[in-house]
Amino acid sequence: MKKIKASLPDSRQVYGTAHWKDLPKDWMTTDTYKKKFYDEGELERDPYGMQRLDRVAGSARGMLIMKHLESDHLVRKEYEVLKKEVSDPENLCQTELVRNLLDEGPLWELKMEEGEEVIRRADKWNVHKTLVIFFYITGFRAKSEKEQEEWFYCLLDAMKNDPTNRAALHFLNKNYAEELDERQKERNRRRLQEFKGLKVDEQSVGSTIVKNIRPQKNETPYNPDADETNLVLRVYQEELVQPALEGKNCVIVGPTGCGKTEVAIYAALNHLRERQAAGQTGRVAMLVPKIPLVTQQKERFLQYCRGSFTVNGFFGSEKSDSGEGRKDDVIESHIVVMTPQILINMLQSVRANERLYVADFSMMIFDEVHKATGNHPYVIINQIVQEWEYDKPQIIGLTASLNVSSTAQKDLSQMLFSIHTMLALLNAPYLSTIKLQASIDELNKHVSKPDDSVEVCQPTATALRNYIETYLGTAHIKLCHELESLSKLRHNCFPSNSYRRFKKLSPKFYEIYESNLQNINQDLKKLNTAEKTIAVTWMKYIRLYVEARGMVDLMPARLVFEFMEARIRELDKGHKLGDQFSDFFKKYSGLEANAKSDEPMIVTKLKDTLITQFKVTPDSRVIIFVTQRATAQRISDFLNKSHIMDQFRDPDDDGYDEMVGFVLGTNNQGGAVQQSQQEQQKVLSRFNNGKMKVIVATSVVEEGLDVTSCNLIIKYNCSSGSAIQLVQRRGRARAKNSRSVLLAVNTKVNEDENNALISEKFMRMCVKKIEEAGPKQLEIDVAAAAKKIAIERKNELTAQLELRERFANSLYKLNCVGCSTTFCMSSDIKKVYSNYMAFDPAAWQFFTVESKKKKPNSYLSEDTQPLSILKCAKCVTTVIGKAYKMRGVYLPQIDVKSVFFVEENSSESKTAKKWSSVEQELFYVGEATQDNFENMLNALSNSECNMDKKRLLDLDSKQHIRDIELKKYRIRNEEQEKAKAERMKKAEQEGVEFEEGEEPEPEREGATAFSEDES
Repeated sequence: MKKIKASLPDSRQVYGTAHWKDLPKDWMTTDTYKKKFYDEGELERDPYGMQRLDRVAGSARGMLIMKHLESDHLVRKEYEVLKKEVSDPENLCQTELVRNLLDEGPLWELKMEEGEEVIRRADKWNVHKTLVIFFYITGFRAKSEKEQEEWFYCLLDAMKNDPTNRAALHFLNKNYAEELDERQKERNRRRLQEFKGLKVDEQSVGSTIVKNIRPQKNETPYNPDADETNLVLRVYQEELVQPALEGKNCVIVGPTGCGKTEVAIYAALNHLRERQAAGQTGRVAMLVPKIPLVTQQKERFLQYCRGSFTVNGFFGSEKSDSGEGRKDDVIESHIVVMTPQILINMLQSVRANERLYVADFSMMIFDEVHKATGNHPYVIINQIVQEWEYDKPQIIGLTASLNVSSTAQKDLSQMLFSIHTMLALLNAPYLSTIKLQASIDELNKHVSKPDDSVEVCQPTATALRNYIETYLGTAHIKLCHELESLSKLRHNCFPSNSYRRFKKLSPKFYEIYESNLQNINQDLKKLNTAEKTIAVTWMKYIRLYVEARGMVDLMPARLVFEFMEARIRELDKGHKLGDQFSDFFKKYSGLEANAKSDEPMIVTKLKDTLITQFKVTPDSRVIIFVTQRATAQRISDFLNKSHIMDQFRDPDDDGYDEMVGFVLGTNNQGGAVQQSQQEQQKVLSRFNNGKMKVIVATSVVEEGLDVTSCNLIIKYNCSSGSAIQLVQRRGRARAKNSRSVLLAVNTKVNEDENNALISEKFMRMCVKKIEEAGPKQLEIDVAAAAKKIAIERKNELTAQLELRERFANSLYKLNCVGCSTTFCMSSDIKKVYSNYMAFDPAAWQFFTVESKKKKPNSYLSEDTQPLSILKCAKCVTTVIGKAYKMRGVYLPQIDVKSVFFVEENSSESKTAKKWSSVEQELFYVGEATQDNFENMLNALSNSECNMDKKRLLDLDSKQHIRDIELKKYRIRNEEQEKAKAERMKKAEQEGVEFEEGEEPEPEREGATAFSEDES
């Protein structure tokens, strides 16, 4: 044991210090502290016994509270006061004990053994964590009597963010939720009072049109010391880039791994240098479909032009460098990488500090351009570009595959027309492909195409599978009986049509059955009656068994059994209705015995495939594709627990790290299985440098992931839905002699894969035919497709005009269902995407704004923000809709069920359940225009009452952005805590002393984690 030199104070001194008997002299809230943390009765009975403070300190996790508030700049002075107390040499805080507490590592305490002081592991309940808990509490520095309790409620707010700390709150304040809610309302009211009298009108775009590209104010000076890589193209890349160098709008088609990104970068840099030499301003926008690609492609540009051009990236909640708006940051850049929706928002913004124009760009590059179909943002951007009446940017598209489907398109002419349509939407009549033999020969040296194979693994009947299917058959009948009873209620009954449709279904076809269960679940949620309890409970159990049925053919039976056991125990705790909903534990012993040995054929085949691969090629890398996030985690777990990969560890591997990992999308909206971008990057980094041999992934890695040494792709009952997906997945394997294997448990998956292979074959035939016909014929065909698109758009506009003409004389008042107050006229209602907004500045006076706490896992976006609840200002109780912030403008959204419609010059009223019914039966609703948005920009600045609403909405909007940043911050901290725990565990296993320090950065050897190509 490690020894330290210090005098051990007596128990009363320890107690007094740990309980802050000598509180900071300049702390005004001493009385509040004692009142909240000590009970006078307990103190009288046993002054040195267990106090309220001890109970909180013993059950709370202080570090989590610190992590929650440590970024708060408001606590600097309070922190200094406490730091002074900690550094007092007379305090116990100077000992190793407190340092260990602050590290949140194993807890230790001083002991006297044979006249020497030694450290021993301490019992948690005997260690007071008070100092740790209070270190970062906002509001410690009270300025007045009113603020003396503020720090206490900030502590409650911090503690409620963690289940363990919420339990500790029980000792302090059982009604903490209600009190915190009331104090938040009071805090908002006071903040509004501080803002009183501040009136700031935002500047709108107005009639301003920027017709010429705006120059960068500060040209990037040449930096000879910058770490810049010289970009040299291969022969086939030189062929691909040629149309772009000639200034043509084109789509570059090349196999995954051939280096299309480098081709685009070469074209962009050449474009900028030519314009620079000609004394013209140049600016390139690269659009990427996924957020992780923004940072990656920005780094790729910087690799080749660092010190020559300014490069920037945008994807959502990042702040402007200038502090005014992202527009200035874009204008100051030569190259910007962004997601397409960000560009759309800025091209359509009515705020002067956010507005961009098509003229601001001289080139646009669209990565993964095959996505340009339907209403994809790529299509919208190009429609804006084509409708622009002034100088247009050069368009370049990048793709490894084209939109061709052997099932949707019956002959080659339809497939060709699909390609022509995509090119027409982009106004890019040139297709750049690899045709020269010298290029093909060099391509084959650097890019290999893996062999494809399919193996059907027929599922076999097991005891667990038979049990699940039998249960589902019985439970379906029970649930239908409950739904039938609910459908016969006199009031608030279950929809009978939903019940009848559901009754006809069979759980045997569990995939279809599962989707219908979701509909039934939604209908039950809408039902406001206690009589639905039995049906809801049956629903929970059935959904669990359906999920298990989907697992049982793909996972080891033992894993499915353990999953069911844990989930059923959890469900059983949620009610007091006995075991009528599941007989799992009655059959537990038999199911458990069989589960130990049962293993589906596909699991055995997966293991055999991996073992064979690594025996033949020990340095292999394997990607296993799956359809669901949970499946990725489960396969990763059971492969690691099976230890089949341990025999292939590197000789210098310490044996602690897992050999199999999983990769998921990071832009999720909740769910049990989540992965942050940092976790994702860490797995990919370990995979690239060979420390992790296998990753299990969802479709997130189909586009953008660059793993040059991957030589086996396994599609685990996961067929390629299209030729595009087939090419993208296969393209992840780029090593020589690589292969792609489909392991399928049913014929449908096999059929889908065959259709994708046929579609790929037709796609290559189409490209060949286009090459043979020549560029002139392609221009003619693309022009014909463009003409057809124009006709279709004209027909859509005509249909809208006819609908508008049909309701030309229809004018309705929108009245509150609670008090009949008129909010606005039907002519004020406009659509923004699928939301129906009131574009009447005067409408705000009829609403009150009420902040509503959002769910922590709700979708967070900076550009479309659902904010406060809107209620009728007269009757107060009726919820009218929500306030939204779109394109930087506050808008009132109207819930169609909260209003009734009264036709002008008539007393007859009408109601509707959906806005689509209103559009078909009552009046025309058009899309909102720029003029509509400009009209609403300063609508809340026309009265003191409305200014109060705007201030509250401003606070809500800032909180919305803060939630985005806080979500990132929490994820980062959780990762750091997880990494630290792993390092501590490893140190303990190796018998060495754990040393605190920063986590090392993931190794960056090998390819970039999310690179789409490699040069």
